[in-house]
Amino acid sequence: MNSAPEGLPFAGPTRFDFENMEVLLNRQSRRLTRLLLAILLLSFSAAALSFIYKMNHPPTATPAAQTPAPLAPMVSDEPASPVGPATQPARDAAPPVWPPPSIDASGHAVEAAARLSRPATEPSALDSSLLARAQAKADAGRFLEARAELNDALQSPDLDASQTDSIKAMLNQISQTVIFGHRRFADDAYGGVYVVQPGDSLARIAMAHDCTWELLSRINGIEPRHLRAGASIKIIDGPFFAVVEKHKFAMDIYLGGLPGEKSAMFITSYPVGLGRDDSTPVGTWIVEPHRKLKHPTYYSPRGEGVIAADDPKNPLGGYWIGLTGTDGQAVGKISYGIHGTIDPDSIGKQSSMGCIRLRPDDIAVVFDMMVEGKSLVVVKE
Repeated sequence: MNSAPEGLPFAGPTRFDFENMEVLLNRQSRRLTRLLLAILLLSFSAAALSFIYKMNHPPTATPAAQTPAPLAPMVSDEPASPVGPATQPARDAAPPVWPPPSIDASGHAVEAAARLSRPATEPSALDSSLLARAQAKADAGRFLEARAELNDALQSPDLDASQTDSIKAMLNQISQTVIFGHRRFADDAYGGVYVVQPGDSLARIAMAHDCTWELLSRINGIEPRHLRAGASIKIIDGPFFAVVEKHKFAMDIYLGGLPGEKSAMFITSYPVGLGRDDSTPVGTWIVEPHRKLKHPTYYSPRGEGVIAADDPKNPLGGYWIGLTGTDGQAVGKISYGIHGTIDPDSIGKQSSMGCIRLRPDDIAVVFDMMVEGKSLVVVKE
């Protein structure tokens, strides 16, 4: 017969079952046992419910593990619209990103290596207030500042034809004061003020500044014989250059260099007439020394004989600027020049035998600007 040590309950049979435990354990032990069993049952139930939930709801990938979505070529601060691209109203469309992004191997946007032509909706490089600022400066007498700002903007390759014409039109207005007017601008980088020295002549002063005495006479309103030592006169640092664009029938005048050169300053523009059947050769010409003539006699290559300078039938219109070809199709060409016309309706047309025609008032000014042996004339398609 088994017996328990003193102070301990009888252990009873060695097999574990609830029925014998209820018999052998005291009331306090039974309460503790029931509590433990309840905890075990709750834990088991919770584990079972968690397992069932995970089986029915597989975990989703974290944002860091997701594949980056391709970057869209459009950006907008507006909320995403449920309307598809094909039906999205145009007024809701966001402006395109420029330059268009490309995607590298890591999925990040990088600037495109090669730039495409700007789309029609790309904002212009021309500030919408540029002309207004320039006009305000000109109205305040700050002509040189206005001219510099406009000419810098003119160098932009992103201007369209309309914007280019607007800038040139305002530069032409400024040139009427800064270049062709009598007002002097001591700080002008393309001219200034000169104090006449004893023994000076307009021809000598003009030669030192790569311009013509005729231009100095025009802009100072002074005859050469009236020049006096100690007087201050307005000067222009030349030479002037001309660029003829055949498809526009236009001659642009520049000072200090040709377009594309940093020193080039646009001055003004004139309409021209050109050679019949596209016979005006493209290329570079130089104003031929000793071939600028006022009231030239015309020796007709058409068998009309010689037409005197004062004959109203003389087609040269009172001026002749002889040209010598130095580059392009102009090389080796002779007997070409810039002259006036007695037929104003031929301006803007192909009517001459290959020469460049100007209106009577325009040829008079161009004649005064062009410097023999230095002024270049570039003819482009």
